Amino acid sequence: MQNNTFSRLFVGQNLVTLKRVDSTNNFLKNELTKSTPLPEGTVILAEEQFAGRGQVNNSWFAEPGKNLTFSLLLLPTFLNPDSQFLLNKSVSIAINDTLVSIIGENVKIKWPNDIYFKDEKIGGVLIENILRGNTLKYSVIGIGLNVNQTDFPLEVKNVTSLKKILQKDYDLNDLLNDLCNSIEQRYLQLRAGKIDRIDQDYIKSLYRLNESHRFRIGKEEVDGTITGTDKNGLLEILIAGEIRRFNFKEIAFVHN
Repeated sequence: MQNNTFSRLFVGQNLVTLKRVDSTNNFLKNELTKSTPLPEGTVILAEEQFAGRGQVNNSWFAEPGKNLTFSLLLLPTFLNPDSQFLLNKSVSIAINDTLVSIIGENVKIKWPNDIYFKDEKIGGVLIENILRGNTLKYSVIGIGLNVNQTDFPLEVKNVTSLKKILQKDYDLNDLLNDLCNSIEQRYLQLRAGKIDRIDQDYIKSLYRLNESHRFRIGKEEVDGTITGTDKNGLLEILIAGEIRRFNFKEIAFVHN
């Protein structure tokens, strides 16, 4: 285990690098049970994560040493638990900000918090919020990004990486530094109450926004148009002239 820091940031100021771990989210949550408190902004970075998780118990596959798999500790006690999806928005926008600066405007947020380049997944986020009464005690934010990996399991569809897009390796430390910077900026916006800005930037970055697309709802396939999200983070889709709202796993894109 190695400790390091980035200058001028509280996000990433305490950086712990692990050679191998089941899940950086699990490791960070275990550390939070110990008597010595961790500072806000602590980042747990894994060179190899052998049991990474995505949203709603999905697995996350990453080739050792070629990608970014890390978890971040934030203490958003200022945020009402009913508004916790705002943190999801802020982090997703921050990742989007960083990748747009590298590979351009084709980077989008596929609701609720996957990151896509064109029609292929390049990254994802898993946020685990811990409540104490009516207060958001802390948030463990797991982030996985495909960076220098070019071969993926056959069962993993619609996936890409920075190297596949740029046709060259990308420095993992530089990328982590840029991500920490972007996350800090967006988090400070959230803490300052700039909710309208966060909402607007999230909506305009949504994958397939205002485009007609095929969706699967249960066993049924329908045509619909994403119009945004509501305050609880539910996806809003215009279907047959009516705005309908969906939670995680209630609806899926039908890819060609």
